[in-house]
Amino acid sequence: MTGFPVLRLTGIGGSNTDLQSHFPAVDGARRTVATMEGMSHTNSVVRVCTRRSDGICRKIGKSCAQRVPSCSDAAISACKTGLEPLRRLGANSVSFGVLGYHLWFTEMAEIQPIPAVSAAPQGANAAPTADEYTSSTIQVLEGLEAIRKRPGMYVGGSGPEGLHHLVYECVDNAIDEVMAGYATNVHVTIGVDGSCMVEDDGRGMPVDPMRHENPTINGRPAIEVILTEVHAGGKFDGNAYKVSGGLHGVGIKCVNALSEWTEVEVDKGPKTYKIAFARGEVSEPLHVIAERQAGARNGTRISFKPDHEIFADTDFQFERLEHRLRELSFLNPGVKISLRDERVDSSGNVREEKFHAADGLAGYVRHMNAAKNTQSPIIAVTREDEESGTRADIAMQYTDAMNETLLAFGNNIPNRDGGTHVTAFKQAVTVAINGYGKRTGIFKDGKDAITGEDLREGLTAIISVKLKNPTFNNQTKEKLLNPEIATFVSGALNELLGAWLEEHPAEAKNICNRAKLAAEAREAARKARELIKRKGALDSGGMPHKLADCSSSDVEKTELFIVEGDSAGGSAKGGRDHVCQAILPLRGKLLNVERARLDKVLGFEEIRTLIQALQCGIGEDFDHAKLRYGRVIIMTDADVDGSHIRTLLLTFFFRQMPELVRRGRIYIAQPPLYQVARGKQSEYVLNDREMGDTLVDLALKHCTLAVRSEDGEIAHEIPTEKVRTVIRILNRLEELVTISQRRGIPFPSLLAARKDDPTGNDHLPGWQLAWAGGDGLFFAEADAVKFMQANGLELGEAKTTANAAQTNAAAALAHQAAIAAGTGPAARPAQLRVLHENKELEKLFQQLTANAISISDWALEQTETVTGDKLPTKYAWRVRNEKDGSFEWAEAPSVHSILRVLYEVGRRGIEVKRFKGLGEMEALQLWETTMDPSKRTLLRVTWDAAGEADQLFSILMGENVEQRRAYIEKHALEVKNLDV
Repeated sequence: MTGFPVLRLTGIGGSNTDLQSHFPAVDGARRTVATMEGMSHTNSVVRVCTRRSDGICRKIGKSCAQRVPSCSDAAISACKTGLEPLRRLGANSVSFGVLGYHLWFTEMAEIQPIPAVSAAPQGANAAPTADEYTSSTIQVLEGLEAIRKRPGMYVGGSGPEGLHHLVYECVDNAIDEVMAGYATNVHVTIGVDGSCMVEDDGRGMPVDPMRHENPTINGRPAIEVILTEVHAGGKFDGNAYKVSGGLHGVGIKCVNALSEWTEVEVDKGPKTYKIAFARGEVSEPLHVIAERQAGARNGTRISFKPDHEIFADTDFQFERLEHRLRELSFLNPGVKISLRDERVDSSGNVREEKFHAADGLAGYVRHMNAAKNTQSPIIAVTREDEESGTRADIAMQYTDAMNETLLAFGNNIPNRDGGTHVTAFKQAVTVAINGYGKRTGIFKDGKDAITGEDLREGLTAIISVKLKNPTFNNQTKEKLLNPEIATFVSGALNELLGAWLEEHPAEAKNICNRAKLAAEAREAARKARELIKRKGALDSGGMPHKLADCSSSDVEKTELFIVEGDSAGGSAKGGRDHVCQAILPLRGKLLNVERARLDKVLGFEEIRTLIQALQCGIGEDFDHAKLRYGRVIIMTDADVDGSHIRTLLLTFFFRQMPELVRRGRIYIAQPPLYQVARGKQSEYVLNDREMGDTLVDLALKHCTLAVRSEDGEIAHEIPTEKVRTVIRILNRLEELVTISQRRGIPFPSLLAARKDDPTGNDHLPGWQLAWAGGDGLFFAEADAVKFMQANGLELGEAKTTANAAQTNAAAALAHQAAIAAGTGPAARPAQLRVLHENKELEKLFQQLTANAISISDWALEQTETVTGDKLPTKYAWRVRNEKDGSFEWAEAPSVHSILRVLYEVGRRGIEVKRFKGLGEMEALQLWETTMDPSKRTLLRVTWDAAGEADQLFSILMGENVEQRRAYIEKHALEVKNLDV
């Protein structure tokens, strides 16, 4: 076969037909067709089949397993023979079915003979060189592979934002069930192993077989298709979900693709089903795991563990999830959401929060303004059109703040960049309040020039719209684009806000007068800017005299380091890259701008210097396009003064230049805490955690862990790759042992209590009962209650964050005093607490056992002979001498000492220097540690939780002393590095 005949097809309309008449050429292209033999002449309609795999029709292209009767052997043979040359043409191969006959065609600029397939010469399929661009360069990523290859396209990256986006995708699906009216409860649990589970009581994901024209999908369980096939879901046609945050059928697939493992359990009808995946591939097919009682609620549980191959850090942040779930509870009044973190904190507690907002957005505004002085009641507006399925909820309230706080949501998705609903809201507020002010004579025509910004000063507003077919700018849905929602929102506000102003004249007058003051302040700020510009202080043509500028004018490559004082500025100027790094030293502390109007802000010299250096202006003159530097890096010491200056700068940027924060332009430098030197080589270590990792890395370069048998022989040697797993387990074990000891429970005593497990499985006790003069461990709460009743103890209020011994001693003294006064109870006070950490401890024990380490050896001691010689221990590090290759043993008598001895090995031959501040560093050290882009660590300030940030700035930097004191008292125990 040297080529294909041209453009003749037998079998259409009972005669030979020119294919061109049935399939018009596109852009003049002509079609080459592989003819088949043995076609019967029959009247039929040609239909297009788009079921393809690698450009080959599934029905015949591979094995002809679905051969139809009218296909002759010769036709099938022609198909098989023609596949490869057609595929090599590089165009989209498509099959045409005529009563089961399948022909491949491809578009070509001109008809050329296609040579027969022959064996490729040796090396023909070799990888192309760097300067070649051929068909072998093109990759086709199938299934979920594309998501794993480019996670940033789907979840926003492989950093913390992308990690938490996995949880949001699962939660959003559960909330869709809530919005559809099928669910009322959503539970999120962070597991001790770093996994996450999201559970709802909705309808349960479908588990019945799919009926689909694509044979690769037909017959598979629907739940499997949902989790593996991109753009498969129930939110396209609006039947399963009238309103939903999901549009593209991609979200839950991202969770599956980017997780080490995913497990889904579905309660549906009389059964509970389960399916499991490993990195997107089915590892456990759908099967029934339990029978259910009649009438039990349906629901779905999705558990997953983020893949460490994708995400550098797989630790979920409780606060980040807490913010989002609280947000969802306000956006969906009536839903009950819980968040539980089973990872035990440093106080031995598991964190749990429950959210239930009956008053919706009004409650959200109340929560946002808790630290502010309010100047109006909450104005709530709701409009719903059942026919179109559109709803708008708006809540707003004025406070004494100097700024506007506005949050927007589309189908529960936060729109950080706003959208048509935000634009409509601003216009409607301006029209309604301006119109009222003019009608009542508060605003004088020609005298009061009130702008929308003046009318919204001090306003906290939340906008939530829900619609059938939302249009967003990208997969992360940061901006809503639907034009029809603008009319819907403005219509609701124009009518209802106008009526509210008429019905509340006193509050309406206060709002208008507030706007007049804002306009006067804006005018004063304008005059101040003009005066300063005339003096050249804000003129973009000149730069501050204290600024050490860089030579490059490429904004995306330049950086501005803001440092405290001239001494740090001197080191920074000496160590910087003069081409792209500028240094701006600021003297003293900045003005706290939280409660300052713009004219007062501009009166502060250091702020004027900063504005002049950035060149992007401030207030209504702000223009991001004029920003002089791509990165603005705050570089201060890690002491009290440095932290204060950093907070003042962040307050300034958040309040006065929020666009820089939104666009990710603000960074915080992370100078190292240690310098580790070994011979002529040295490296810098960021913090204590990294210091431990560094010592481990140094030690493991020349040592391995061995486990000896009773006769002293090596029974097991743990390879280096598994040693790192053991070290991680032991580090976490040390943290939990510390918690146990804080409770007044020596760890050896806790281990010894396992022999009393009534089940005989060596479990740890789960409860601790403490009273004046004693305490006890129990395996069940009921046993503890019986003990109290038998010994005259009375359960008091649980104190879960204080030391048990101190708490109970104080309670005992109060009890004795009450008895002496004749007013106390006869029973002695006692405290009962759950030992949350013990569940995780048992899992760690199992992991150690899998690595040939027994927790029973926790407190072993090294024994000696009668002559005083020390005998070999059960555990030991084999340390190799790097010079001559010999080795020695570093004995580790017990499990408890394995880490300590490893750190000692790592410290051999090194010097460790601890830095107290940037001023201690020489210019070269500052460059190597904090300014060199190839080595440094920077923290980017993001806009993810703007609402929570607004509240936090109001508490910490505002005038409400009681709020600030309460916040400090609540979070005092969370402080890790207190500078006193």
